[in-house]
Amino acid sequence: MSLYGSGRAEGVTATVLVALIVLLARAIAAWHLDEELPMALVPACLPAIGGMLAYRFLRAQGRSRFSSFLAGAAYGMSPWLLGLHQDPREQLAAALAMFALETACRCDRPASRAAWLPWAWLGLAAPFLAGATVVGALAGLLCAAMLVRTYTCGDRDEHVAFPGGIPRVAALAALTAANLLWLDPLAAWLPAGDGVTVPAVLALHRPLQPGVDLAAILRVPGPVLLTFTLLGLLRRQRHVDAATWLGLAAAGCLPLLASLPPELATWSIPLLDHGPLPTGTLWLLLLAITVLAAAGLDDFLDLPLRRRTALPWLLAIAVAGAPWLPVFGALAPTREWPLTTTFVALALLLPTWRQLGILRFKNWLAAMVIVALATPMLQIELLAPTYGPAPLGEMAPPASVALSHRPAWHYAGLAVVLLGGVVAAASAWRRNRKASTKPAAAKAAIVKKAKPSHRS
Repeated sequence: MSLYGSGRAEGVTATVLVALIVLLARAIAAWHLDEELPMALVPACLPAIGGMLAYRFLRAQGRSRFSSFLAGAAYGMSPWLLGLHQDPREQLAAALAMFALETACRCDRPASRAAWLPWAWLGLAAPFLAGATVVGALAGLLCAAMLVRTYTCGDRDEHVAFPGGIPRVAALAALTAANLLWLDPLAAWLPAGDGVTVPAVLALHRPLQPGVDLAAILRVPGPVLLTFTLLGLLRRQRHVDAATWLGLAAAGCLPLLASLPPELATWSIPLLDHGPLPTGTLWLLLLAITVLAAAGLDDFLDLPLRRRTALPWLLAIAVAGAPWLPVFGALAPTREWPLTTTFVALALLLPTWRQLGILRFKNWLAAMVIVALATPMLQIELLAPTYGPAPLGEMAPPASVALSHRPAWHYAGLAVVLLGGVVAAASAWRRNRKASTKPAAAKAAIVKKAKPSHRS
């Protein structure tokens, strides 16, 4: 299977499979609603791309193919990412941000730095293709922090891969991003708006719209990622710095908490309308829990016998805590059964790895996770038939006209940056290729065995 192989073909197959799962769930919902399939799949294309790029980012972090596949699918099928169809700019930025993070992560590793550093400026500027967005700004800050860490704590051999090293790459990325923000090439396809609020994004699974509750916030990462994250924390996570990623998750919730009125008397959270900031910053919560969940699952699969008390504690927390979510934190308790069911089902399945065998256990776990991820997605689709097509099909002719009517000098800055970056990257590639060329193997001396002399 592609999830257990070790070659490049298996990785490509797993990446494509993530996108197909997201699109298949959307196709099933369209079939139930009697929608036209091509137009129904358009809004799911960006989440599918986000899931593929999330898989690649987790692989760049060193996660296994199996855990990256499940966590990448969970990222692409997140109700938060699907709900951002109402703000396609933020949705595109959330998909491309994973490619920018992968680029920064690849540049941090000496084994892949020579191949990625010359072209890293393109990947780092990718989220700004969607224009000015909250997710793009957050992704840029994270990538900048990763590059600063690489430059200050790395082995300082980046000048071998690219002249000028990381500072030059950062400058090229900043210039490319600035030109993309100014030109806004996708403005006609992705019209700018005031942004959507958190209730509009997270309340699609229920008919009640005015407000967001605790259960809806838990749907941002989803019960699958939360279960694997809790498992990793109970086992004292080894693969990543849990404190850093938990801090990012908390930072993503700060604008949401800051917008709460002080007279809260119940567990429900009637969120005030503060524009796109609280909605966009929730991407940090989704990103952090995705990374922690993949690392937690890897930690369990590597050494399942380490810290055996983690599984009983996880089961106790799931059984005791899951039923209280609809009681205290849900505005529509009857709609929150996917949360409670998934928490309890995964906590019951994880201890069976010894009886099933690790290979069969992985197959059962993958099947259960895919079903658990698809259920909230189908719930959103069936309750929100207004999940309409993206503006691409309606505004393609005006977009081409708008691009062609721009003065030529508007594109001069972007053209100069792209040309200079490509020339520098090609030059670095040739130099690295010559430096790594192995000398021709010396020909082995052929020693002919002399014929034995014939005695007369």
